Amino acid sequence: MADGSVSPPPPRWYYRPWSVVLLLFFVLGPFGLPLLWKSPGFSRGLKIAVTVAVVAYSALLVETVLMAVRAAMEQMGLARAPITVAILA
Repeated sequence: MADGSVSPPPPRWYYRPWSVVLLLFFVLGPFGLPLLWKSPGFSRGLKIAVTVAVVAYSALLVETVLMAVRAAMEQMGLARAPITVAILA
């Protein structure tokens, strides 16, 4: 710093690689992908790989929730019950 140049400020906490990964997998899911793509701490290839992993992880979570709801409905006997709507009730 003898030449008078100022070092760039450190990236904000939400742009740091570990923060982004934790937010993607435990808090935001696919809604955090824009944060990943704006983060300077990842290379383009790593951004693509993490995006694919987040989408696959999110799809797995959705499928797991749907299976759990179906199982709960079957145990309650609601799976085969017809759904009727009273239009003029």
